[in-house]
Amino acid sequence: MTQRSDLLELTPEALMALSNAGFVKRAQKEVAEGKLPELTERDDGCIEARFGDGNQVTFPPGKTLRDAACSCPASSMCRHRVTLVLAYQALHATGLPTEADDVQPQEPVPAWSPARFSEQLSDVPLSVISRAKKLIQGSVVVQLSKGSGAQATPSARLPMCDVRFFSRSSLAHARCDCIQETICEHIVMAVWGFEQAEISQPDFEQLTLQIRLPDGEQAQANALFDQPEAVLLQTSLDKLLLKLWSDGSSQPERAIKPLMAEVSRHAQQLQWRWISESLADIQQGMADQHNRSSRYHPVEFLQRISGLSARLVAARCMDQQAQQQSLPRLPAAEILGLGVKGEIQLEHLKLVSLGARYWADEQQEGVDLIYTDPDSQALMVIERQWPKNSDPQGVATPISSRRIAGHPVKKLAACQVITNAAKRRANGALDIASGKQYTSVLPLSARAWELLGEPLRQPDAAALKRHLQQALPDFVRPRQPIEQLHILPISEVLDWCWDPALQCLQIDILSGEDRDDNFVTASLNYDSATPQATEVLARAMLTPATPPRLISGRVRIESGKLFIEPLAVASDTQIFALCADDAEPFPMERQADLQQRSGMQQALADTETLLAQWLQQGIRHQGGRGIERVEILAETLNGYGLMQLSAGLNELPERIRSNNHTELVHRLMTIYQTLRLVKDRQSN
Repeated sequence: MTQRSDLLELTPEALMALSNAGFVKRAQKEVAEGKLPELTERDDGCIEARFGDGNQVTFPPGKTLRDAACSCPASSMCRHRVTLVLAYQALHATGLPTEADDVQPQEPVPAWSPARFSEQLSDVPLSVISRAKKLIQGSVVVQLSKGSGAQATPSARLPMCDVRFFSRSSLAHARCDCIQETICEHIVMAVWGFEQAEISQPDFEQLTLQIRLPDGEQAQANALFDQPEAVLLQTSLDKLLLKLWSDGSSQPERAIKPLMAEVSRHAQQLQWRWISESLADIQQGMADQHNRSSRYHPVEFLQRISGLSARLVAARCMDQQAQQQSLPRLPAAEILGLGVKGEIQLEHLKLVSLGARYWADEQQEGVDLIYTDPDSQALMVIERQWPKNSDPQGVATPISSRRIAGHPVKKLAACQVITNAAKRRANGALDIASGKQYTSVLPLSARAWELLGEPLRQPDAAALKRHLQQALPDFVRPRQPIEQLHILPISEVLDWCWDPALQCLQIDILSGEDRDDNFVTASLNYDSATPQATEVLARAMLTPATPPRLISGRVRIESGKLFIEPLAVASDTQIFALCADDAEPFPMERQADLQQRSGMQQALADTETLLAQWLQQGIRHQGGRGIERVEILAETLNGYGLMQLSAGLNELPERIRSNNHTELVHRLMTIYQTLRLVKDRQSN
C-alpha cells in the first residue's frame, strides 16, 4: 500500500483551517470511538472511504480537501472528508513498528521552504499564473516566515491576504484567506517569493522582500520618488504641513480641506496606500478635535503628523539604496503600501474577540470591535458610529445596545464570529454581512485565547519586551487600526492604586516567573464614553474568587517599564470586555500620586507637550511666553546631556522670528523624531 504523505502531514490545526473546527472535533470523536470508514487506496494514490451511513468519499492525489468528492448532500465541505484524513492517519499510526529493536532514533525535522513547489506550478491554470504576474508588476511586497519546530507551517503575508502551507508534499493543501476556494494567484506569488528568498538568503527564518517575476520579464523599476506625481505630492504635503503648524489644527476645517484633498489625490494616483491611510487618519484626528471627541489627544495627533513625514523620509532613503543596487532593510514599496488594494473579500473566516473601545463626541458615538483570526493571528477591527439620540423621555441609547449585523454591540464585544461574507480593508478594518446564512455569533469560551500564539499572545512580560524592542518603528510598518495589541498571562496581582487627580487605575502584575523583567503595570484612565470600564477592570483583576489568567490590551515601554492599557481580562470562567460589561461600584481606597517622574522624564514629557500644543494652536499664535518655555526646556535638556535635542530647541526662537516657517516645520519634525528616539533608548 502506498502512503499519501500529504495526508499524514495534515495536523488537526491544519484541518481546522482547511475546513472548520466543528468538523474536525466530530471526526476526532468518531475516530477515537473506533467508528472508522472502510478505506481503499488505489495504485494511483486515490483514496476511497465508505461510511456506515452509506456515504462515500473519493480523494484523488493533488486535489484539495474541498475537491474531494462526497456523496452526502453537503454542497462543499463536510465531516466525511475530514474523517477520511483522520482515519487514514490512524490507520498508518497503528501500522508503525512497536518492537523496541525496530524503533529508530528520531532525527530533528529540518525547516522546509515552499520553494520546492515551483515545479508543481506548471499544473496551475495559466489564467491564475497570468493574474499573479499582473499583480507582481504592481510591486508587491511579501513577508515570509518558515516557522519553527517539527510541525512548522511556512507562511507568506501579502498586502491583503495570508497564505499558509500545511503540507511539505502537496501544494494542494496550501490555504489563502481570500475568497477563492482553490489554488489562487496569491499562493502562486507566495511560492515565487520563497523561491526568490532561497536564492538571495537561503538560511532565512523571516524575510521581507519585493517579489520579482520568475522568468526575468520584470525590468528594473524607476526610482519611486523621481516620478512627477511623487514630486507633486511632496510639494503639496509641504504646503499642508506648513499650514497646519503655522495656523494650528484648531483652525476651521474648511481652511485645510483643499490642501488635504490635493495631497490625497496625489497619493491615490501613486497608489501609495499607507500614505492615503495616514492622511485619512490625520483628517479624522482634526475632526475628533473639533468635535471634542474622547478619541482625541494632542500628543497622539502630533505622532500622526510626524509619522507621515517620517514614513516618506524612510521610503525615500530605502528607494535610494535600491537604486544604488544595495539591498535595503525594507523595500520602499512596503513602507509606502504601493499597490495595496483598498478592499478584499474573504472566504470562511473565524474571529475571536479581544475586546472593544467605545468613544463619543458632541454629535456622535461609536465602537471599535477588535478581533483576531486564530489561523493567521491577524488583527481586524469592526468600526461603527452613530448619531447620538435618545428616546422620547430623553434617555440616551447606550452604545452596548446598538446593533451591528443584527447583533447587539455588547454581545459582539466578547464572542466568536464565524462568517462566509466578510470584506477586509487594507488597514485591517472589517465589514461582515448580517443574516444567519452568512454570519454566526457564538459565546466566547474562557479558554478561547489559549489557542492563540506568538507574536499576539506572549509567554511572559520579558518575551513581550524583547518583541517590542526588536520591532520596526511604527512609521515603516503597514497601517493598522490598532497598534501593539498583545495578550499576556497573569501569574499574580501584586498591588494596585487609584489616582483621583488623573482618574487613573493602575494594577501591578507579575507575568511569568518571579523576575524583575516580568513586572507589568495595567493602566486605565476613566473615560466618559465607558464610565464603568475602571470598575469592571477592578472587579476582574481584584476578585480573589475568580483570579485573572490573561489580559489583552495595547502595550508600551516607558522608562524601561512595561505598561498595558487593558481591553479585556480572562479568568477561568469568563472573559470580561471592559467597555461592554457591567460591574458593581468598587471602592477605590488605595490612592496615590501617579504623576511623579524623574527630572529627565519630566523634561522630555514637557517638550512633547509643548510641541503638541504648538501644533494645536499654531506657531504664529505663540507669544514671548512660548519662546521662553523653549529656552528653559533647552537648558534643562542640556543639563541631562541631551545636547543634540537641546541644540535643536535652541534654534527654534530665531527660526520663529525669521518668519521662514517652511524650514521651521522640517526642523520641528526632526526635533520630535529625535525626542522619540531618546525616549525609546531610555526605555530599552
